[in-house]
Order: sequence, then C-alpha cells, then structure tokens
Amino acid sequence: MIVGELQYKVFTPIRPYLTWLVTPIQVVVSAPQKMISWAEMHLDSREDLVAHNQSLNQELLLLRGQLQRLDSLKAENVRLRELLDASQRVEEKVVMGEVIGFDQNAYSHKVLIDKGFSNGAYVGQPVLDATGVLGQVVETSAYTSRVLLIADASHFVPVELARTGLRSVLRGTGDMRRMELMSVPHTADIKKGDILTTNGLANRFPVGYPVGVVRNVRHVSGKPYADVDVVPLAQLGRSRHVMLIERAEEVEQ
Repeated sequence: MIVGELQYKVFTPIRPYLTWLVTPIQVVVSAPQKMISWAEMHLDSREDLVAHNQSLNQELLLLRGQLQRLDSLKAENVRLRELLDASQRVEEKVVMGEVIGFDQNAYSHKVLIDKGFSNGAYVGQPVLDATGVLGQVVETSAYTSRVLLIADASHFVPVELARTGLRSVLRGTGDMRRMELMSVPHTADIKKGDILTTNGLANRFPVGYPVGVVRNVRHVSGKPYADVDVVPLAQLGRSRHVMLIERAEEVEQ
C-alpha cells in the first residue's frame, strides 16, 4: 500500500473519503485531552478571580480604615480648634490636658487626664472642655489626675440663670445627659432653653462659665419646688481634650 501510494498514487482518489472516516476517530481520541485542558484553564481562571477578589477586598478594607482614620483626624482637628477658641476666651491661666481613661464604676463618673501636680494640677481645680464645665479634679498624682464629672450624683455646681440672674445649685443625677436644678420656686422666671452659668459662689468655679441648658420645667402639684431638668453643655462622655483652669487665688499662692 505504501509502495503503491508512492509510485502509482493508488489511494489519492479515495483519500478525501478516508479523511471523513478518520476525522470522528480523531475527535473522539482528542476529546479527553481537550476537556482536561478546558478544565485546567477554567480552574486557573476561577482561582485567579478568587485571588483577585480577595486582594480587592483587602484593599477596600485598608482604604476604609484609612478613611475612618482621616475622619477621626478631621474630627479631632475640629475639637482642637474649638478648644483653642475656648481657651482664648478664658481669662484665667489655662493648662491643656487630654483624657486618657474612664472609670469603669457604674456608680461614679470620673475621667483620668494626663496632667498631675508636676504640671500644676491640684484637688478642686475646675476642668472645662470646648463647650462648658466638665468637672473638678478630685485626686492628683505626679503625672495624672482624676476628674469628677458634673453629672456624677455626688457633684454640685453653684449656678445662675444667665437671662434673669436667678441663683441655684445644679446637681448631678448619675445620668450623663441630665442634671437637676435644685430649689427652684414655682413662681421663678425660668423656661426651656435658658442657659445656666457658674456664679462663683463657694469658690469652686470662676464666674461666668456655661454649665447647662434647661430642657424641661415641670410644676407638680404638692411639691414645694419645680422640677427642672438640665442638659450639660460639656461633652461629658466624649471630650478628649480639656482645660484645667487656675483660680486667681491659686495663681497668687
């Protein structure tokens, strides 16, 4: 057959027909290899997509973290600017501090700041944030101090109504969002939105610093005084940067 094909071209006329017969066999024989190649390519492509997707998720998480950090820095910058503006309005000598811890006791509201007696901090020293009176120093060490917040149930602030001059005492309730104005007669001229400031009595706080705003006034029959709820102006649970105010007599000493 080989000689005949080489010498006399015996199979040339029927070669196209033989190709028709051989082609299906070639397809069947090559099919497994093609399937394996297709599967390998598909699996490689899927693994690449999974790896790329994981890489994109990690990059997205990183970018979100950076964005949160940027938002935090912007918010901190705003707070620092507010504190700087507030410190420029304070007439007394000011020491800037930072809150570094909170008491975990549910019955006491105190914060720890990074200034101690080596920085001039002393027991009884008033502490403010950018928006109002925060509390008083109740304990000092060399480099830290503990501040009792005005919302603590054991804390009392002598105040006066900025609009009318009515004097009273503002008491903490243990709730960061609510304080009580004590001994307010039913006939007193006081209403929602009135601002309360320190009045300087008892030599605890300098005069004129904002403490809270009246939220509600209730006149309950049978009670000798009105129930007056006050919202603290200081960001008691959120302040990070604070001001320690030196009273005039402390500076003279």
